[in-house]
Amino acid sequence: MTDPYYEIDIAQLAQMTGLADVTAMSKDFIITRICGEEALSLLQYPVRLNAYAAIYCTRGQFDIDINVTTYRIVKDTMLFYIPGSTMQIQKSELDNLLSSEAVLVVSTRKFLKDGVFNINTALERSVKLTNNPCIHIDEDGQKILADYYTLVSDLYASRLVGTENAIRSIGSSLMHLLGNLWKDELSRQLVSKPYQTRARARYEEFLALVSENFMTERSVAFYAERMCMTPKYLSTLVKDASGKTATEWIDAFLLLEAENLLIYSELTVKEIGYRLHFQSIPSFHKFFKKQTGMTPNEYRNTKQ
Repeated sequence: MTDPYYEIDIAQLAQMTGLADVTAMSKDFIITRICGEEALSLLQYPVRLNAYAAIYCTRGQFDIDINVTTYRIVKDTMLFYIPGSTMQIQKSELDNLLSSEAVLVVSTRKFLKDGVFNINTALERSVKLTNNPCIHIDEDGQKILADYYTLVSDLYASRLVGTENAIRSIGSSLMHLLGNLWKDELSRQLVSKPYQTRARARYEEFLALVSENFMTERSVAFYAERMCMTPKYLSTLVKDASGKTATEWIDAFLLLEAENLLIYSELTVKEIGYRLHFQSIPSFHKFFKKQTGMTPNEYRNTKQ
């Protein structure tokens, strides 16, 4: 594998989850159940999905890494995913994943934009506003989601005239519902801790900027300027919000990318160092050993 990430779109996801024969209907929206080997094939390596997703756990529990943060998914909880984030299950969680089951709801940006309720901007910003993009689904919500899944599954199988338009309408309705569920959760957080949440919003804005620019921009001053604040103020804000300094977060993103390249790609250490825009290979070695206590080659050998 040359690149450590599966970069997949919604059509590829439909094929991976057994919807290949209806990919034409599933290019903008799908709802499907994943469990066992299906989930393992999707998540055992780092994956970036070019779509919005909601992962609703119906059985079991497992930890999932989104970028550099680990979230626990338990039965009757739903995690919201923003396009371009990196998802991965650690090896220690593979058995948990195999014994779990989830409903996956996926939608493209275009589908949300074309729908009667445009939620993509709200989701893009607000999911980054909380330190845990998961919500609990109560009994009423569980029943409604089960009904949506059954209806769409029956339509997939029916081949009735107008099935594609029907699925698109149902998908728009479901995304509307999920958007409102998320907004309710966000409103509760804003009411219970308004000042912390505003600070959290700026902190999440910083993380979003780092996730987009960390390979080429590693100075706190760069991010502070983009956020219209001083480096000192940004450093204080990030430290108060997370317990880590801004520099530590930049290094965390960089280290995660380096580790994934070492484990999952066939690139040489030299090629990885240049790909990550280190000025020299010794500087890459120095950074990596400082973070892990091992050289890049030693780390790669331990993961073989």
